[in-house]
Amino acid sequence: MLGLHLPIYIDIKPLPIILISGGALLLIVAIILVIYLFTHRKNKKSLDSSAWLLALGDKENVKEIIATGSRLSVVLVDKEKIDREKLKELGVSSVLVMSNKVTLVIEDKAEQVANSIQKDL
Repeated sequence: MLGLHLPIYIDIKPLPIILISGGALLLIVAIILVIYLFTHRKNKKSLDSSAWLLALGDKENVKEIIATGSRLSVVLVDKEKIDREKLKELGVSSVLVMSNKVTLVIEDKAEQVANSIQKDL
């Protein structure tokens, strides 16, 4: 009796495994989709030239715009018309004001923002 081993059969039904793995796959796809949509909506919003122009005091307030690296230099008619809060919402990390020239520090999008704004000037 000591050496007698009876085989143990485990009856695993494939349906629960398929449902669990399918659910996990759908969850992963949903997470990737949400991340993709969130990042693309943010990029689209930050390149909206009308929002930038409003934050800079409208298109009549902008004389010249120059992009250099991560900096956007804007020569304005009236520096008091800029909306710092709106600029922060658009992705500006800092605002440097010198007479009627404003320098905005933007992460890697200064050139794109400048091109977008210049099309509307």
